[in-house]
Amino acid sequence: MIEELETFLAVAEYRNFTRAAQKRNISQPTASVQIKKLEEFFGASLIERTAKHKNVALTSAGKILLQSAGNICAEIEYAKAAIGGWQEKLEGGLRIGASQTIGEYFLPEYLGRFTKKYSKLEPEIIIGNTKHIVNLLLNGEIDVGLVEGEVQESGINAEAFYRDRLVVITAAGHEAGGNMRWIIREEGSASREQWESFVRESNININRRPVIFNTNFAVKEAVKNNLGCALISEHIAAQAQRAGEVSIADNYPAARRDFYCLTLHSRAERRAVTVFKEDLHENFAKNEGNKNKNED
Repeated sequence: MIEELETFLAVAEYRNFTRAAQKRNISQPTASVQIKKLEEFFGASLIERTAKHKNVALTSAGKILLQSAGNICAEIEYAKAAIGGWQEKLEGGLRIGASQTIGEYFLPEYLGRFTKKYSKLEPEIIIGNTKHIVNLLLNGEIDVGLVEGEVQESGINAEAFYRDRLVVITAAGHEAGGNMRWIIREEGSASREQWESFVRESNININRRPVIFNTNFAVKEAVKNNLGCALISEHIAAQAQRAGEVSIADNYPAARRDFYCLTLHSRAERRAVTVFKEDLHENFAKNEGNKNKNED
C-alpha cells in the first residue's frame, strides 16, 4: 500500500501520470495500475482524467485522501526507521527540548551521568519556555520535551517524572513582606502559570506591579539585588542560599509541581528516546526518594 500511496502523491503533485511515473522511477502503466488498486481499495474514483489524458485532477475523494496520504507515508517511514533502530547500537543524535528550570539547573547534572552510560549518544539541547518546547515537539524539531507543569495539548503524551517544590526567596537577610514587589517570569512559561496559581490559592494581594524577566537566572539575580521576592524551585533557591545570595522565606507556604516528559502520540519511538525516558524516570525517582528521606 505504501508504494501505491507514494505514486498517488506524485500524481497529485504533477497532475500528470508520465511525470509522476518518472519521479517514482516506474513505468506509466505501473503507475496507472497502482492508482487503480487504490481506487478499488477505497471504493471511489480518486483521479479525474482530462479529455486528452495529458493532465489529471483530483476528485473530491482524491482531495480527502491527499490530506492524509503524506502523513501516512511519513509515519510508515518513521516506523521503519524506528524498528530498524532497535536492531542498531544506541548512537547518534538525541534532540531534547527543556524548559528553563529543568534545562539550566537539572539537566546538565543528569546528562553527565546519562552520557557516561550511553557514550555514543549525542544529546542536542534546546532551552525555552514551556510553550516554545511544546511547539518544537509538535513541529518535529525535537525528539522529547522536558517541562514544568501540565501540558493540555492533543497529540502529546505527558509522563510525570519528578515532583519539584517551590519556595519564596528574598534578598539575603531580608524578609518577604506584604508590600514587596514580585519578580516573575513571562507569559507562556510554566513558572508564570504556577506563580499565578500560588498567589490565587494563597490569597496573596498584589500591591505593586510585578517585574517580569524571561530567564530564571535573571529572576534570581533581581531578588539577590533586593528588587523584590520570587517563587522558584527549591533546588535553585537552596543553591543560591548556600552561596549567600538569597534567603528562603518561611512565612509563605511551599507549593509543588510536577516535571513532565513529553513525546508525540503519533510518532513511533526511537530506541534512543525510549532508553532516555526509562533512565530519566529511574534517576529522578531515586532523587525524589532521597529528598523525601531527608525531609522526614
